[in-house]
Amino acid sequence: MGRLNRAWRQLPVDGQGLLAQDDPALGPLRNWAVALFWQRVPRWSRPFLVPLTRLAWGLAALLRVRRFARRQKLERSQARQLAEDCLRSGAQPVEAFIWRSVFSSPKCHPLPARAAGTLLSRLGSPEEHRLLADKLATAELLSGAGLATPPLRDAIPRGGSIDPTASTWATEGHLFVKPRHGSASRGTIAIDALPGSVWRIDGDLSLVGPEMLESLIAAAAATDSLLVQARLDPGPELADLATAGPAPVLRLNAARHRGGAPFLHSALLTIDVTGEHRRHFIRGQIRAPVDPTNGEMTSGVWFLRPADRYARLPWNEARVAGRPLLGFHEAVAMVLRAMELVPNLPLVNWDLILTAQGPVILEGNTGGDWILTSLAAVAGLETLPLAPMLREWT
Repeated sequence: MGRLNRAWRQLPVDGQGLLAQDDPALGPLRNWAVALFWQRVPRWSRPFLVPLTRLAWGLAALLRVRRFARRQKLERSQARQLAEDCLRSGAQPVEAFIWRSVFSSPKCHPLPARAAGTLLSRLGSPEEHRLLADKLATAELLSGAGLATPPLRDAIPRGGSIDPTASTWATEGHLFVKPRHGSASRGTIAIDALPGSVWRIDGDLSLVGPEMLESLIAAAAATDSLLVQARLDPGPELADLATAGPAPVLRLNAARHRGGAPFLHSALLTIDVTGEHRRHFIRGQIRAPVDPTNGEMTSGVWFLRPADRYARLPWNEARVAGRPLLGFHEAVAMVLRAMELVPNLPLVNWDLILTAQGPVILEGNTGGDWILTSLAAVAGLETLPLAPMLREWT
């Protein structure tokens, strides 16, 4: 039963929807990745398993669209279009909804998260993919090369627990807990240690005591080891962009042609929205593409209101468009150096924070969220289309 539940949650398991993708650039890459995916199962079982997973995806997509449409209060025509997009592309409802709302072409999401993971994980070195998936190994690799990473306060083994009275937790300050293996902020916890042995979790106004903190960390550690890091503050010039608490995160998408030197493909600054949960993909953040030539931000995009562009933040009028990012070029140099440490990967999304002491690399992800990777193209700020370059690696 556990395996069936896991397979249901992971649908579409191979990243494909019910219809072949007609995107001329990414469609062939998806098909290539799917062919490699099904090579992992016995040939005799494929005529049964492939149609079964397609039918299961059809049912799962309709159920998920129905639930999403109710939450978002979509009109019936919007829900029908969303269901068609999900069935066709293999995208989750939130992905298909954002893609059609923000991107002009193609209308149907060409590379949803499951498809992107299926494709990108098969391009380049498997060993280097595994290395970057291990956040502790990544930090050790980067720091060994003299690149700044967040200070590590503790490492909790899978199935482990904590002592809330230990100095890591009892000392006033800001902590950030994340799974050793993971991406896209899944499973992360922001913790503020306050006087009186109480803690604030993810900016919530209510406080928790020692027993609740211990229970929370034990639940998080049930499925993976945890890294406990010092939570970084932004440089003072970015303080007005961090009114929700966490520092804005600079995402630098670095790429390379096969056998070539790494280069910056695109850049994005992610700003948490005041009053919203930071991990809510639609509501939680405003994302501002950054000009890779001069490090200046352009107007931000909020997926909650995809037709609008935000030259200033709506809650405090902080400037966004035309704002230079101090330390941007230093951050670019750092990720290009980091790319040299993984020379057999075509594309890595590096997340950094621009602190008063300089840029700090949080992690590098190779699974790729194609919406965020492509968002700079909406502002005309990607250095080149990625699909032809990725084809070189197949």
